Amino acid sequence: MALAEKCFPRGGTIHKPANTIDGTSNIIFGATQKKTKKTPKSKDNHLKGLNNDEGEQLQSSYAETLTFDTLQDDMLVMGVVKNTSATSLDIALPGRLTARTLVADISDAYSRVAKAAMDGDLSEYNALTELFAVGRIVYGRAIKTEKFNNSRTRLLLNLKPVDVHTGLLHTNIKKGFIFTGAIHEIQEHGYVIETGIEGLHAFLAMEERASKELRHMGELVSLKVKQIHHTDTQSTCTCVAVDQAGLKIKSQNECNLDYILPGSILKFKVGKHIKNGLQGTIMHESFTAYVNEHHLAEALHVPEDYELNAEYEARVLYIMPLTKLVYLTLNLNIEVMNHLFPAGGEDEEEDQTEQVEGEPLKRGSVVEKAKVMRLGTGGVILLLNKKFKGLISYGSIKTNYKGNYDNDEVLAKYARKSKHKVRILGYDVIEALYYCTDDQNVINEKYFALEDIEPGEVVTAKIVKLDEKIGGYDVKIGNLKGVIEKLFLAPNIKYDVGLRLRCRIVDVNMDRKICYLTNRAEYLDKSVKVLTSLQAAQVGNSYMGTIVKCDPNYVLVKFFNGIKGVLHMHRLIGFVATDPNSFVEGQTTKFRIFSRNDEQIALTLPEDKFHVGEICPTEVTNTLDAGLEIKITYAGDEEQQEQEVEEFIGLIPLRLLSDHLDLLEAQRRIHAAGSKIKAACITQNIFSLRDVPYFSENLTKNWQTVQVGDVLRAYVKNATDKVIDLLVPVRNYNKLVKVHVKMLRLNAVRHVPIALAPEQVLYVKVLSKEVETHTLTVSAKLTDVWKGQLNETAQFVESYLKEVAEIRKALKKQNAPIAKNIIGEQVNVVFKGVHPETNDWIYTVEGSSLTAILKYHLAGLAPKTPEMGKKQQAVVLWIDYASDVLFISITKADIEHIVTSTKIAENLAGKAGMKAKVLLKLESIYICSLKKGTNPLVVCPVRLHHNDVENSASVGLNEGEFCNLAIIHDKLPIAVPEAVWKLWRNVKRPKVDKDEVLIETKKPKLEEQLLKSKSSKVNDKTSVVLNGKEPQPENVKKVKLKNGQKTETPNSKKAKLEKLEEQLLKSKSSKVNDKTSVVLNGKEPQPENVKKVKLKNGQKTETPNNKKAKLENGKVQQNAQLFFEDKIPSKPAGPVQPAPSKERLPGVSSFWTTDLSTLNGNKQPESSDDDEETPDNELNASKRKRLSAKEKAKAQIKEEQRLREIEERNADPTQRPETIDQFERLVLAEPNNSKSWIEYIAFLLSNTEIEKARAVARRAIKTIAFRESGELLNVWSALLNLELIYNTNQFNDVLKEALTCNEPIDIYMRTVDILKRAQRKEQLIDMLGLMQRKFKTQLKVWRLIADAYFSLDMKDRVQPLLQRALAVLPNNDHINCIVAFANLYAKNGDNDMAQTLLDDIVTSYPKRIDIWVLYVDMLIKADLIDSARNVLARAVLHKLRPNKMVVIFKKFLDFELKYGTDENATRVKQMAEDYVKNYNKSAS
Repeated sequence: MALAEKCFPRGGTIHKPANTIDGTSNIIFGATQKKTKKTPKSKDNHLKGLNNDEGEQLQSSYAETLTFDTLQDDMLVMGVVKNTSATSLDIALPGRLTARTLVADISDAYSRVAKAAMDGDLSEYNALTELFAVGRIVYGRAIKTEKFNNSRTRLLLNLKPVDVHTGLLHTNIKKGFIFTGAIHEIQEHGYVIETGIEGLHAFLAMEERASKELRHMGELVSLKVKQIHHTDTQSTCTCVAVDQAGLKIKSQNECNLDYILPGSILKFKVGKHIKNGLQGTIMHESFTAYVNEHHLAEALHVPEDYELNAEYEARVLYIMPLTKLVYLTLNLNIEVMNHLFPAGGEDEEEDQTEQVEGEPLKRGSVVEKAKVMRLGTGGVILLLNKKFKGLISYGSIKTNYKGNYDNDEVLAKYARKSKHKVRILGYDVIEALYYCTDDQNVINEKYFALEDIEPGEVVTAKIVKLDEKIGGYDVKIGNLKGVIEKLFLAPNIKYDVGLRLRCRIVDVNMDRKICYLTNRAEYLDKSVKVLTSLQAAQVGNSYMGTIVKCDPNYVLVKFFNGIKGVLHMHRLIGFVATDPNSFVEGQTTKFRIFSRNDEQIALTLPEDKFHVGEICPTEVTNTLDAGLEIKITYAGDEEQQEQEVEEFIGLIPLRLLSDHLDLLEAQRRIHAAGSKIKAACITQNIFSLRDVPYFSENLTKNWQTVQVGDVLRAYVKNATDKVIDLLVPVRNYNKLVKVHVKMLRLNAVRHVPIALAPEQVLYVKVLSKEVETHTLTVSAKLTDVWKGQLNETAQFVESYLKEVAEIRKALKKQNAPIAKNIIGEQVNVVFKGVHPETNDWIYTVEGSSLTAILKYHLAGLAPKTPEMGKKQQAVVLWIDYASDVLFISITKADIEHIVTSTKIAENLAGKAGMKAKVLLKLESIYICSLKKGTNPLVVCPVRLHHNDVENSASVGLNEGEFCNLAIIHDKLPIAVPEAVWKLWRNVKRPKVDKDEVLIETKKPKLEEQLLKSKSSKVNDKTSVVLNGKEPQPENVKKVKLKNGQKTETPNSKKAKLEKLEEQLLKSKSSKVNDKTSVVLNGKEPQPENVKKVKLKNGQKTETPNNKKAKLENGKVQQNAQLFFEDKIPSKPAGPVQPAPSKERLPGVSSFWTTDLSTLNGNKQPESSDDDEETPDNELNASKRKRLSAKEKAKAQIKEEQRLREIEERNADPTQRPETIDQFERLVLAEPNNSKSWIEYIAFLLSNTEIEKARAVARRAIKTIAFRESGELLNVWSALLNLELIYNTNQFNDVLKEALTCNEPIDIYMRTVDILKRAQRKEQLIDMLGLMQRKFKTQLKVWRLIADAYFSLDMKDRVQPLLQRALAVLPNNDHINCIVAFANLYAKNGDNDMAQTLLDDIVTSYPKRIDIWVLYVDMLIKADLIDSARNVLARAVLHKLRPNKMVVIFKKFLDFELKYGTDENATRVKQMAEDYVKNYNKSAS
């Protein structure tokens, strides 16, 4: 019932009312007046808030305890601190109410210290847990507030003296006045107190706390006025600190209740016994006071235990604001024992009485036989275990009944001395009683308190609601509240309110009164091992944990019961240490304890369950942004009698789902939770889906079986500009191999930067194996790992197309709409608009919601943009299954010529020179259409091989242009550009017999044998093709080992061949690098051309070779070109006619002279001048032909040195670019580096290429990533500078554009600098005025404006500017603003003004040590040594804290040592010693 307070005269006794008060409304803020006539027996009972006994007449008034309804806003009330945290206090109020006090409601001084702590100054900060002890008595003003988005109202208690003591006058303060104040300032001999009473200045002497620890800033202290001096305007008093027992007030005849504050102790004289307590008087019977039966001295006392007219000490709980009725408690020793939320678990229900005989009851305890003492205030009063007082509230009894009920029958069960089984709900520290319930559902609840559960326990939880803040759900376990956080939430489950989940307890937070759970399947397995205590964290043990944070250097793992561990990446070098995708937040897997130091746990991964390359059947458990989380089920330890099934949790990173970047998202899409797939183990818990075919077809190598020459699959882990770290899946080899970036290049394509992504596949060839150091040296060059056969490229593209077909098949099973369309089919589309950024035309497929895109280069062929909603016919070029997008063409020719077939016509297989148009470019392929006939779409690869990092397979292919193609597959429409096909079509690598060992030609003994045998010399593992012809097997002479001796087979040779071989051996220029093939004119060597040695019985034998060597005219051609990394062929035997060279990719040979236009099938006509040779040219040619082998070798060395210098100059990052090509290469290599772009712009401007410079600036803005805001700002500044200097008319337009694309304040500040340098005075003044209006609250803007005025020689404007700045800036920026202006004055030579400003600051804020130091440094810089000495002398006179004084003294001493004399330095030291002595005396 809503109660309204009646206005009574302040203080004094209460007179009887003239009118009778009805029994249903006799409660007026805790006091009822005496009734004048007998009323009939009331049927109202305690359940309706009336505590009348049946059949009795109320003869006297009675007092109620404080309730939420009777509590008024801003009412002063006493409270007891029952719980503390760093940011708030939980305070118990009378009437079993609870309020909360926040940091900002302690005191003004504490708020100031807390704010400084947030800014980083922790010197004076102390947490609330240090300032308030549990059980401390406080008083404050109660405030009712409503929670956000919640109808419930909660209580706040404001303890700030300025708010609590409002209305008190300093002139009314007398000696003995007791109040609470806050420490406002700590001085040498005491504390300045924040009283909250206007005009009252209080001081607490330090001697009062000499034997105890020092007070802290903002701390609340109970004080008693010892002496006070009044004036008209203010009062000054000295106080003494008192404890809770010393808050006693002497009885006075005349006093004001407003100055008797809650918590004070005074004399209470019992006047009479009333139904619910005692009524009496205080202050010599000046005021009426009440004591409720729950506020007696002992919990089990009754009002009759107190004699009439006897005086007892009582503590003020609260005073009703209008009636001035005082409510007291006789319980002076209020203590907060461990009742509310004890740390231990719930006690067993049986033998409960014996358990609590000597101990207080704990929350959740069950008392079997609680005896009813009486019906009292607020409920049924019980006797618990013959010692403690309990209460069952009428509200809890009423909740068990719905609708109409008989109150007499309800209360009949609580007859006096009846016994009931109850459960303890909590303990009230002010009333000293336990509040209980007899609800059987609560009593039988297994999980009632947090002490009933333990981390690791499996429970059933019910979802209450979605918690958007944490991305999880609020749940309930019995009577407990719980939370399932997002990282611990099982995926692929549809969660609804009311759903019951099987969960495991992760952690129990007693402070927040909540528990954390997880329903992840990994934790619910019976065999899972969870870490719940530090004692169990033994080195070597493995436990399941969840990753909560990923960092490039470490991974933070959370276990149960608040235990966390750190997995440092450096422990995993060679596995996944530098791979950011190896771990993801939310990943749950096993971790092994590596070490433990107290609570610090270092982790590593457990021992390998699976070997590298092992293929396992897995089940997808969760689809993450970073990949697929999988589960592997396998049999446990076979030695156990009952073999258990174990589960292993792993991760397939997104990059390991496919070899092709454009299929990664589609692969993740089709593998939903529950999918069964096969995955190959890569390292530890990392598996791969893309590598299953490789490990299925190839035997996984280990360290022992790896041989020189093996080609292995590898994965990129780290890629820098110079070095690449690769992981090779070799068992027992846990190191990363390194490959230099330069060794990847063939220089087939100019200006193509190498961009490698983590986990990208590369193949490497083993060059050496060092057993001692356990290291491998490898090469990843394309020519080392690829045989050059285009049929392998065709298989590579075929695997891509098969993977796309499998994705479509999987989506078709999922009934995805995108799977209904096929490539090459005709569809009807509806125009929707033009994409604003890419200018692509956007369509929707008629009859579905699918999006179709017409690329802008194809849209340009249309006569005009169609109208919105217009229907058109189109043909499907490609389908993006990741984003449900169709790429189409609306060109009539494409619609007529493209068919849906996936097979190529038989007459086109292997055919070259076919005209085609490039329709679409994707990440891995190009889509082309043959110009003639009706054919399927042709697919061209971007790369020939995984190691084709320069994308040489797609040279000359551009969207919308025509090209010549060559089909490289027998059945599928897979092709490459004709130029590429011509280059690689006949290249084949020789097959090496395993029983044969190729002989190195570099050994002298072997050369002698070759001379004797008159056979051609060939390098080990190297094939040489001469004259563009294929040498026949007769040219090779084989040597076999038999019985440990060398035997040669007879072979007849011509005399010309003998001379040729002798010249080859003498010139030494025919040697070719090991493990490298030399190809001339694009012809391939046959295996017979290699000289082989077979090993039999440990001896060498040579195989016979009876065929003759076939040479053209008995001579060797010398015009053949080779790869740039190979050596020059040997000297020819005689003059050779030049032969036409074959087409090849640029960079294969004659890199800088190769014409790239040939790759597109366009040959430039040769100049006629080149065909006509002059006599001089013929003479020079004859001279060159007559060069000896030594001269040719020297010329070759010079040429190599020249080329090397060019390459080193291009590779040197410190080399300044000098041409447009070099600048283009630079910006391609570092697209986000604004410095490179600005240097490029400056270079163009130096050559008066203004339009090109402007275009480069625009291009840089589009190229630089939007997240690189600083780099973009630099380019915009350069563009603004360019427009200001060369085209002032467009400067304002560019400025407006820059303001929309960047932070306006940054652009304005850069513009001011540009205008200053350009000396545009008028524009600069206008800009400064605009900035004053727009950014008047930004300190840096005022500093910039002042600096600009100094640069304009307008010093007279600076001082008014400072005044305007101080008027609009926040107070906390004033000091920094003044210091900034002082620095500007000093910088511009006005030292007097600078000294004036800084002197004012140090005078007003002497504790700002940084300002003192800055002031001194400024004076020293201005050569004002005497002034600096005077400032330091002033600074050391202040009695500041030691940590601040030490800075001043050290600065003073350094100053005197450098600029003063030894006597001055000695004087400073003596001053420091005196300060320390004085400080120690005052502290003691």
